[in-house]
Amino acid sequence: MRLCLAAAFLLGAVPAVAHEQWANGKAVPGWIKSACCGVADAHHLRPEQVALNARGDYVVEGYHEPLAAKFALASQDGDYWIFYRDNLDGSQSAVFCFFVPLNF
Repeated sequence: MRLCLAAAFLLGAVPAVAHEQWANGKAVPGWIKSACCGVADAHHLRPEQVALNARGDYVVEGYHEPLAAKFALASQDGDYWIFYRDNLDGSQSAVFCFFVPLNF
């Protein structure tokens, strides 16, 4: 699974502004915009759409496989975000970036 760690979420539509600013209105840094995706790849998640399984991996509603907790990045706005692509054939890309609230 490829995660964006260079210097280094789903249901419903994500507004076009989602890739320009966090839910709290702060600007999304350039490195995130370039490493993590296009607007269609940004999935803003509600807390009830994210859970930890018995192994301690994140299970994200709408994404096909669990995500190792060690790859989670600190969210800049306290919300969950996952960046991946839904392909035309119904498959999904690997996760580009996964952000979780600081209190995870």
